[in-house]
Amino acid sequence: MTTACMDRGTTTTERLGMALSDFSIGCEFLTATGRWRCTDIGTRTVTAIRLDLDHDPSWYEGPPYAVPEHVFDEYDLEGCAPAPDGAHYDDSGRERLVSLPRG
Repeated sequence: MTTACMDRGTTTTERLGMALSDFSIGCEFLTATGRWRCTDIGTRTVTAIRLDLDHDPSWYEGPPYAVPEHVFDEYDLEGCAPAPDGAHYDDSGRERLVSLPRG
């Protein structure tokens, strides 16, 4: 089960990133590299796993996790933002894909 990270209702122009108090274990957040799930919270750090589309969902059940955990320090938290509920992916161009035979 995933939970939402706390969003204090401010815009990105009012503050940068997230504070340590915005995180809870299981909450999902975004960075420039993708969507992450918080797995642990320390005194000044957050540990998280990256959520990739091509992995088996069971890889995200743990601990232990089948994917590596990454540590975000207080400087990394500036680049984090609360993730919207549920992942939304744009596949609107899918019908225009053309398959070519190998040859």
